[in-house]
Amino acid sequence: MRNPSAHRRLHLLLLAVVALLVPLLPTTAAAAGSSIGMAATSYVQGRTSAVPVTYSTGQPSATNWVGIYPTDPAKGPGSGTASLAWAYAPNSSGTVTLAAGSLQPGSYLAYLLANDGYAPLAAPVLFTVTSSTVLDTQSSMLCVGQTSYAQGQAVVASYGTGRVAATNWIGIYPDNGQQPGGSPALAWAYAPNGTGSVSLATDALAPGAYLADYLYSGGYTALARPARFSVTAPGTTGSANLIVNGDAECADASVSGYDGVTLPGWQTVGVPTAVAYGAPNGFPSTGTPGPGNRGNAFFSGGPVGSSTLSQTADVSAAADRIDAGGVTYNLSGWLGGYALENSTATLTATFRGGSGASLGTTRIGPVSATDRGLATALLQRTATGTLPVGTRSIAVVLQLTRESSRTGTAYNDAYADNLSLTISAAVPAPALPAPVASQVPSLDHVFFVMLENRSYDQVIGSSTAPYLNQLANNGVTLTQSYGVVHPSDPNYLAVSGGSTFGRTDNPYPALTGALTSPHLGNLVEQAGRSWRGYVEDMKSPCNLSSSGNYDADNIPFVYFKDVTGDATRCQDKLQPITRLWSDLQSTATTPDFVWFEPNSCNTMHNCDVATGDTWMRTNLPKLFASPAWTQQRSVLVITFDEDDNNHGQRIPTIVTSSPGLTKPGYRSPAPYNHYSILRTVEQGLGLPGRLTQNDQFATPLNDIWN
Repeated sequence: MRNPSAHRRLHLLLLAVVALLVPLLPTTAAAAGSSIGMAATSYVQGRTSAVPVTYSTGQPSATNWVGIYPTDPAKGPGSGTASLAWAYAPNSSGTVTLAAGSLQPGSYLAYLLANDGYAPLAAPVLFTVTSSTVLDTQSSMLCVGQTSYAQGQAVVASYGTGRVAATNWIGIYPDNGQQPGGSPALAWAYAPNGTGSVSLATDALAPGAYLADYLYSGGYTALARPARFSVTAPGTTGSANLIVNGDAECADASVSGYDGVTLPGWQTVGVPTAVAYGAPNGFPSTGTPGPGNRGNAFFSGGPVGSSTLSQTADVSAAADRIDAGGVTYNLSGWLGGYALENSTATLTATFRGGSGASLGTTRIGPVSATDRGLATALLQRTATGTLPVGTRSIAVVLQLTRESSRTGTAYNDAYADNLSLTISAAVPAPALPAPVASQVPSLDHVFFVMLENRSYDQVIGSSTAPYLNQLANNGVTLTQSYGVVHPSDPNYLAVSGGSTFGRTDNPYPALTGALTSPHLGNLVEQAGRSWRGYVEDMKSPCNLSSSGNYDADNIPFVYFKDVTGDATRCQDKLQPITRLWSDLQSTATTPDFVWFEPNSCNTMHNCDVATGDTWMRTNLPKLFASPAWTQQRSVLVITFDEDDNNHGQRIPTIVTSSPGLTKPGYRSPAPYNHYSILRTVEQGLGLPGRLTQNDQFATPLNDIWN
């Protein structure tokens, strides 16, 4: 299929650039007393068919005009490059509307120019156009329970954010290019918490297309992608869509398509993901055949192997009607794939009685490459029928099956979107996604180590890793633990930052000190607690230069600006592993969160499993003998960044603890990934807030505790 390529970067220019550009432009004596302005400085592609620009001048002329140009001075007015949009501005003041539907994401300047020429009457104004599918990492999420509401039926919107403010709010606007702030919201409500839901009335909304916008602190700064929905004429009967997050909109969609993300509302096996429409390298875009109301994202099989998503709908509220017979169901969805590849999606509904026994099934899909005409597309499929008498719940499974000829790290291009299950009897709408309740106990210390490039069965049960297996047999083994992406470093970022930040490469050293997003260390400090990272063979604190088996990027905090951009902080937080052994001598000097790393031989990256196992046998007893372990409540998580590229990203993860905390010898069957570990650290240490919706909605390691 594709190979990941460099990702789109957002080129954000400072307003100071405008001041530098103006002296390069032609001048005119008439410029005094003139001005140009815009109601907003940022517009969303696809929501912006026209840009209003206000102007005033002391030298009106029937041929004065307003034009839009790129910010590059070589392409500005008078350069020989035509304006991207323009309109005459003939009065002493007024507003002109410029056609902006063809503007691509980027930064632009709007100029007020004199007399059909290129002499500016005022300093230009800078604005940006952003992608309708925002290709960056969100700290916030907004989704609505359905893609369609009958007039008078309240819109329920679920939200979550790491930027909590009492006056955060959600507003409804027409889906016609109108920007928040241009006119009042048609309906709105405050969203003051880290996570929650609001109900918004549709009584006054005419049938049509709408957007829900999640906005920051009483203003108009978007916290998340807008949620699209439609309002239909009243009179609809039957149930709402019983599939939660059936359109993938509640996920922080992958900007590359190559990493797994948390999928609220679903239980997952493997590494399925939600991909932003328009992601590079051939993924479906807004123009690909598929649903008309496709929103921002779709489900994809993911970066390795086959994957499964499942959930169960409760229909017991309609038991009497179902048992009387004649209650019908409608199962539908858009299923598809990529070009000639024959990876396929299948959606199955199993009707279950009160005891859980199956009473029957129905299915849509698969859609083959031949069905799609050997082109990238999603096609609608529907199944209808009558619910079996006795049905009390309906189990829904989305199976994303990779083409059998594709092995190793070959991508699984099975796609699905707008999945729906309705029945003809009224039942309560399912609850929108909310963070899974935590059962993680309060912890004094969490120790974390990331080893490298081994699959589950290369370690668990292997004679080459006797010490690690001893720890597993006495502690907890996660039998369904998964990395989220290939190669190594983005997995490190997932645990430390709640996101892969769009990376599908090992970005050291280019990304060193470049990330400005909050990280796990920030949350630890906000809780008034301590943290450090320790690496074997780091010759001195904050050594950012790799050599031999020392890889500076084995401690992911090197990528965050507030660590490596602050010399004093970096010297304190990034330490040689020899410092860990001395810090462990006292509970007072043992950080509450410890990320430690062997060198790249002992992580098993450059050397074999036996070598890494020996390192653990030699060094971990120092931890187990420490006061933090013997006198306080401590947990050690040993996991791997990724598998060996041949086992569907199923990786070994072992959890051991101070006596009495975890179930001895327990083999957890629950599916977990790196975001699950991050949320477990956050819960155990009582950290405030979450980093992204990936950790916010991840399931913590709930089943491993006594």
